Amino acid sequence: MTRLIAARLLWYVGIAVIAVMALALNTPFSVAVVLSAIALYIPLSVLCLPLMAWLCWSRGLRLPVSGRPPAWPAGLAGALGIALLVGYRMQSDLGLAECGVLLMLVAGDLWLVRREVVQFFSFSPAGPGQPSA
Repeated sequence: MTRLIAARLLWYVGIAVIAVMALALNTPFSVAVVLSAIALYIPLSVLCLPLMAWLCWSRGLRLPVSGRPPAWPAGLAGALGIALLVGYRMQSDLGLAECGVLLMLVAGDLWLVRREVVQFFSFSPAGPGQPSA
């Protein structure tokens, strides 16, 4: 449980470092895009933590599931975020860039949630509750 909390806190420290760097650069892009995306992401992440915990807990109470949770939602969010940042470079629309940064933060959070689920339920290749080979 300590590793789960430490990884989540380390993720938030990393986001705080990004925010401090955005303030230090003091460019219109960094202040308008990065800080507003972080301001949207933090409440979203903190408010969704109880929901994600409930979903993970309910998954553990159901029949044993083999394998890990899918990684495609995080990959999709990250790819869409990068595509929106590319769209910003082509159209100079700060809204696209803000959505791109926000989606990349959400993608990192989804990867972290996937890791937390794996550690919390100790998935083995054979499935939870079954001895691993």
